[in-house]
Amino acid sequence: MENTRKPIDYLWIVLKGMAMGAADVVPGVSGGTIAFISGIYQELVETIARLRPSLLLVLKNEGIKAFWKASNASFLLALLSGIALSIAS
Repeated sequence: MENTRKPIDYLWIVLKGMAMGAADVVPGVSGGTIAFISGIYQELVETIARLRPSLLLVLKNEGIKAFWKASNASFLLALLSGIALSIAS
């Protein structure tokens, strides 16, 4: 999942998020379909599956850095930023 990504990798994730956001606005097209086509569907599903209450224990016991990594928050932040940018524009 969150291997050593470069800033350009996150830019691509933002762009894929923008495509997902654009697809969500169009009737009959799913953002999930765009995620699948663009190759991020598996990581998205696995990241969402990680979001459990037990992550709060990671935050409490190990701090924000461990929580950020355990939740794959960099990926989610980039993706959700792209989706929000697309829907807002």
